[in-house]
Amino acid sequence: MPLKFRLKGLAETFVDNVNCDCCGNQGGEDGDEGFSTDMSRVTLDGIVAVIECTHCGHIFVPKEQKLGVISLRKLRQAVENDSKVTGTPILSGLDEVALDVEKLNAIRDDHIQ
Repeated sequence: MPLKFRLKGLAETFVDNVNCDCCGNQGGEDGDEGFSTDMSRVTLDGIVAVIECTHCGHIFVPKEQKLGVISLRKLRQAVENDSKVTGTPILSGLDEVALDVEKLNAIRDDHIQ
């Protein structure tokens, strides 16, 4: 089942299918069973889908997702404002989010502290 993420008037992202590269979970009959997208991030390049497999706990960034920016100026403003309010760092795009996710998995697996 495809997933769609949308910030009205700012950006949208599409993920054609989800498959956990750790345990092989493919989402059951509906395609989204056993996955959480609560950790998805809004970056300067658009919305980056971050998916957590609820079966094995693995967090991953689907490489085949399609990011689209509707209004670059408005998206940049929204990301900068959110960073000021929340104190979270501004990430430029998919590669930075993927690196951050790798760090989360390493911490979870006790490979770094």
